[in-house]
Amino acid sequence: MNRVAWIVTLPIALLVILFALMNRQEVSLSLWPLPWDISAPLFLFTLGAIVFGFLFGALVAWLSGGTTRQKLRDTRRELAHSRDELAHARRQQPAAGASSLAPHRSPTVVSPPVISPPVIGS
Repeated sequence: MNRVAWIVTLPIALLVILFALMNRQEVSLSLWPLPWDISAPLFLFTLGAIVFGFLFGALVAWLSGGTTRQKLRDTRRELAHSRDELAHARRQQPAAGASSLAPHRSPTVVSPPVISPPVIGS
């Protein structure tokens, strides 16, 4: 998996570096209702907008997964509680009846013998 990450990351990094080198001209960003005027290279504004969009999308994805994470936490708590109850029940049961709580084994499946096809002509 590490090689795949490098195979994907390296070309993207080279494209970003190439983009930054080709767009070094100074541009001015005016934030209209505010009195500020920001001057920076074009690639900084562009890459900043891309990073902002990525972070905003990650935040939205994280917030939308909140109910799923809550359900997962509840299910894990319920599973732990059920395991504790099962362990307690196994400790309380006498040794003679312990086999009723043991997991059942499936029957062994025996495959039929392989029959080779007849040889025609000799």
